[in-house]
Amino acid sequence: MDAIREKYNTEAGNAKAAIPERFLKLDALLSANPPDVAALSAQFAITDVAAAADNSTVGALMSTTTSELFFATSAMSVLETWLKLCVPAIEDGNNFGVGIVMEAAKMCSDARGELEKLQASVPDYYKERGAAYAAIAPKTTTSTTESTSKADDKSTKDGTLEATAKEGASSSSETKTTGGTASPDQISHVVALDVMWYLKLYAACDRVRSLYAAVCDFLEKVRRCRDCVPVLSGPC
Repeated sequence: MDAIREKYNTEAGNAKAAIPERFLKLDALLSANPPDVAALSAQFAITDVAAAADNSTVGALMSTTTSELFFATSAMSVLETWLKLCVPAIEDGNNFGVGIVMEAAKMCSDARGELEKLQASVPDYYKERGAAYAAIAPKTTTSTTESTSKADDKSTKDGTLEATAKEGASSSSETKTTGGTASPDQISHVVALDVMWYLKLYAACDRVRSLYAAVCDFLEKVRRCRDCVPVLSGPC
């Protein structure tokens, strides 16, 4: 059991050390890119349907969001387990400390659950946008034409008439790309999805940022309360 505790002591220490830096990077990203619906709608407007197969701006934010959700979920899981291993023995005069540690563990558990739900919803962007774009995407068709020809080649040899049958086959194919018959509303639907998902991803990053702050603040206050929870004032 000592080896298990030591493992989580180390991992929890690494998580607590990494969270402030992750918070600052997220804060800088979000502060530099405040969402504006009108500006996003103009930025994502589709003028060339063929070039709108993906949205690089949403894709970049998707990558950042996925990375932060994965780290945050893992960090909250580690901290939750570490806190549960730090629960002091229940005895007279010590139950308050037990309650404080369990409250901290619950905070991490609730945060982890919320983050897991956000993480599970992220891939839905590609499903929704793929279906919407398919309705307006240029259509490619390929047609193949095959033909067969037959002919008899007649000749005389040594006074005898000889006939030789000849047969030939040929084929040709043609590929055509035509613009879709998308209505303005169908095109606007794709733009609206991009805007909505940009806002959702931004909100997810903002939520991660706030959870980083809340959990770190609570753990710091508990750490300073040496008389309340001495087990958290140093190594677990």
